[in-house]
Amino acid sequence: MGRTEAGTMDVRSAALDRTTLVDAAKATYSLAIILVLWEIVTQLGFVHYYFLPPLSDILLRFAEMTVDGTMIHNGYLTIRRALIGLLLACGAGITVGVLSARSRIMGWFWDPIIEVGYPVPVIALVPVFLFWFGTGDLPKIALVTLGCFWPVALNARNATRNVDENLVWSARMMGTSDRHLLRKVIVPAAAPGIISGVQIALPISLIITFVFEMVAGGGGLGHIEIQGVRSFDSAQVYATLIAIMIIGFVLDRGLRTARSRLLAWT
Repeated sequence: MGRTEAGTMDVRSAALDRTTLVDAAKATYSLAIILVLWEIVTQLGFVHYYFLPPLSDILLRFAEMTVDGTMIHNGYLTIRRALIGLLLACGAGITVGVLSARSRIMGWFWDPIIEVGYPVPVIALVPVFLFWFGTGDLPKIALVTLGCFWPVALNARNATRNVDENLVWSARMMGTSDRHLLRKVIVPAAAPGIISGVQIALPISLIITFVFEMVAGGGGLGHIEIQGVRSFDSAQVYATLIAIMIIGFVLDRGLRTARSRLLAWT
C-alpha cells in the first residue's frame, strides 16, 4: 500500500512538473520566436551590425561585463539610487495621500498640487536638478523621489477616499480612537490601492534614474550605455538594456510577490 501511494505521488508530481513546463513555454514562446528571428536576421546581414548586433554577441558582451564587475557595480548604483528615491517617495506620498483624504485642510492644500504635479514629465527637470545639486547621487535620488511621489500620493489619496464608510462607522461604534482608526482600519482597507501606486512608481524610478545617469554620468547603467553610444559599441548598448530589463523584471516580480503576501487577506 505504501509503495502504491508513493507511486501515485510520483505520477502526480511528474504531471505537475509537465504542466508547469507547458505553462512556462506558453508564456514565453512569442519572446523565444523574436529572439531566434533576431539572431537569424542579424547573422545573415539583413541589418547593419551597428544598428542591431547578433543576440549572441550581445549576450557574450553582457557576460564579459558581468564577469569583470562592470555590470554588477553599475547595476548596483542604479538600483540603489532608484530604490532609495522610491522608498522616500512612498513614505511621503502615502502620508500625504492618506492625510489628504482624511483631513479637509490637508485635502484643500494638497489636492491642487497633486492634480497639477502628477502629469508633469519630471524628466524635463533633469537640467534644473543638475543646477541645484550637481552630478552626484543626490540629484538622481531627489528627482526619483519627486517623480515617484505623484503616483503614490494620488493612489493613496483615492484609495483612502474609497474606503467603505461602514467600516469606519463600525469601528467608531466600537470606541476606536482616531489614531487607531487610521492605523488599524483605514490604511489596511486602502492597502490594495496604495500598493498599486507603488507598483506604478517602481518602473518610473528606474526610468528616471537611467535617464539621469545618461545625461549626468556618475556611474550606473545609464552612464555605461551612453559610453557605448559614444564609442560606437552597440553590443555594450544592448547589453546594458538587457541588464535594466532584468532588473526591472526582478523588482516587479518581487513587488508582486510581496503584494500577494501582504494582501493575502483580500
